[in-house]
Amino acid sequence: MGLDDLEGFLRQKGAPELVTEIGTRTATFNALVDAVAVSSSTVSSRLSEGVERDIFTVSHSPTEHGTEKRYKLTLLGRRIYDWAEQTEFERKVRKLRRLRHERDTSFEQLIGKLNRDIEIRKMVADSDPLEEEDMDLPEGESLVQKEPSEEALREAKFQQMEEDLIPISDDETEEMNR
Repeated sequence: MGLDDLEGFLRQKGAPELVTEIGTRTATFNALVDAVAVSSSTVSSRLSEGVERDIFTVSHSPTEHGTEKRYKLTLLGRRIYDWAEQTEFERKVRKLRRLRHERDTSFEQLIGKLNRDIEIRKMVADSDPLEEEDMDLPEGESLVQKEPSEEALREAKFQQMEEDLIPISDDETEEMNR
């Protein structure tokens, strides 16, 4: 395999991520599909192409339900992985995966809040007078109530604890000193 062929493979969608995901261990197809942000058909294609180019080897491991394919890096694949580590590409791929997960989680939270808001609006019998009206909000203002920050919640809890304290009277102080 020539350098151009290797470069062409690594420039394909998902190929370098598969190399970094397999790394120094073995991985199953399903684990790779879950870990790499491409379709399962793309993962399948890249794995086949990588086996053809001697970047991956495939072995069959017995399981309770038959056998499963496990992918491992060849000597060439391991050299690519080592360079990925040295250039911090491997770390950046993992960081990108973490950020994608955080983005997906935040998006699901957004959808959840939006759905809840829509359900609440459906339950309100009278119409919102602002519904059909365009409105210019001052900068930084929002129609959606903002949730308090962690610090504001801690401060409110501390304030409530202070308010719940009962002052000790002079008689009680004298009794405690006895």
